[in-house]
Amino acid sequence: MENNIDIQVDETLEKCILSTPRKSFFLFAGAGSGKTYSLVLLLKKIRDNIGKNLLLQGRNVAVITFTNAATDEIINRLDYSPIFHISTIHSFVWEVIKHYQTDIKRLYCFYIDEDLKALEKKLEETKNKTTQTYLSNVEKLEIQKERLAKAHTIEKFVYNPNGSNSEYNALKHTEVIKISARMIIESKMLQRIIAQRYPILLIDESQDTKKELVDAFFEIQRNFTDNFTLGLLGDQKQRIYTDGKENIEDFIPAGWEKPIKRMNYRCTKRIIQLANNIGKDIDLHAEQSPREDANDGFVRLFVVQQRDGLNKDEVEQNVMRIMGEQTKDEKWTGIDAEVKVLTLEHMMAARRLGFDSFFAPFNKVSKYQMTFLQGSVSEIEFFTKEVLPIAESMKGNGRVALEILKEYSPLLSRRETDRPYDLYLKCREEAIRVADLVNENCSIRVVVDEIIKSQLLTVPDVIRQAYMLNPSDIENDSVEDELVAWVEVMELPISMIRSYDDYVNHRSHFDTHQGVKGLEFERVMVIIDDSEAKGFLFSYDKLFGVKDLSETDFKNKENGKETSIERTQRLFYVTCTRAKDSLAVVMYTNNPEKVKTKAISKGWFEENEIIVM
Repeated sequence: MENNIDIQVDETLEKCILSTPRKSFFLFAGAGSGKTYSLVLLLKKIRDNIGKNLLLQGRNVAVITFTNAATDEIINRLDYSPIFHISTIHSFVWEVIKHYQTDIKRLYCFYIDEDLKALEKKLEETKNKTTQTYLSNVEKLEIQKERLAKAHTIEKFVYNPNGSNSEYNALKHTEVIKISARMIIESKMLQRIIAQRYPILLIDESQDTKKELVDAFFEIQRNFTDNFTLGLLGDQKQRIYTDGKENIEDFIPAGWEKPIKRMNYRCTKRIIQLANNIGKDIDLHAEQSPREDANDGFVRLFVVQQRDGLNKDEVEQNVMRIMGEQTKDEKWTGIDAEVKVLTLEHMMAARRLGFDSFFAPFNKVSKYQMTFLQGSVSEIEFFTKEVLPIAESMKGNGRVALEILKEYSPLLSRRETDRPYDLYLKCREEAIRVADLVNENCSIRVVVDEIIKSQLLTVPDVIRQAYMLNPSDIENDSVEDELVAWVEVMELPISMIRSYDDYVNHRSHFDTHQGVKGLEFERVMVIIDDSEAKGFLFSYDKLFGVKDLSETDFKNKENGKETSIERTQRLFYVTCTRAKDSLAVVMYTNNPEKVKTKAISKGWFEENEIIVM
């Protein structure tokens, strides 16, 4: 089979956008099909053919991506061309609505009022007025009343797509989506402004774009067909977020083009076969073909009996050893191992990397909701961008440490001395002392103590406060949850901060099932363990026939809504298709026999590919 069977797809997209009249489209592009390649190729053709005209008219082509990383990659591939407005969905809609403060305020108050009415109704219906739920709802009601009173005093709303948005006049991420979708649907004028400013709007990973906004963009396309062209790129099999548009292909208007990319350029033949078998229950367009020159590839399912005292780290090391032997690939094991390990939740990765007691307290802090997993909490950055790099640099010539200290150290900013070299020597001595404590892996409290005493760096307020407290001092419910978290981690070794930083910046071997969508790795080990994950959205036990469907699943099935099995199957598809060459699926279960039987009956794995441990 030829390797360029999808060439006509790129020609179709070009025709949609560069012909007169233009035509909206939905591109079905499965895992490894080169979706980003096709998107960038189309954008380059737009730039070269109509780019100058668009700029002269003061218009842009808008491209909505799913992550900041994807945004940066596309901007970079297009050499920072000013024709394109490339951003995440949150950034894009805020840019569109931020000047309409009166409408924002009206809807902000409207949604708070709706929440108030819903809570009042719940309280009226509650018979037992002493239950925890009732008391919790009373508390929520008071908070919402306070919010509404405060909302009426706000003159200007602010929002940072990448920040924690903790200011009283800052919108939360969910509020921006809700408000902007409503504003677009309600206002023909706003629709016209978007259509004129961005005559072409392309949405990558459209299956996971918030459903309210997809509906809003459909509305613009319906009302301004001649001026506004919408291009959606996506794959229903890879929809893993519940707020994405379900069965998006059913809503595509009749006149749109619907090209399909049939080839998987990423994976080996065996992995594509597995993906096709998982995907056929999810989507009509599941079938993919491998490249003509693709290798055979390798998949194994390791079924592990759950039992008390089971050492999972040992099990997983053993799996990698077996994979190394059976694939004859040294990169599966040893100190040079290059295996991406996927866990269902961050906490599972944190435990395996040994920083779970640092991760847990901060994962609950509402202020850090968006920034913690991005590695951009400013107080933690005090360590990751100042303290730890200084310690690392002092192992060598200290040049990086000096640059950091020049920028951040109160000692080096002093101007009252006429002997700057003496000041530099003092600063170096203190830096060595702090570096020694870090490199000896002392506790966070001990390192902070030395920094405060020496005045080497300016310690953030919340860390300074936490340093002066013990967990027993925190009894008041009104204490900020971020302070509680910092007090909780003070006695932990400082190496945990480095482990956390490596993890959130993708420098470790671990990631989550959801976090690797769009990425690819030579070797992948997927960890499946419902008992450790404790989530309710996904259930591999149900997918593999260990557990029966719940009452909610049956109700959802009856009402045409998705079940946890369907959600999990899509996630399973995503994880398996991250592997380019070899894949190990490790499932912990109370019933290995059922898992094995289901895996074979589904055609996912052959009997000789399943190892029961």
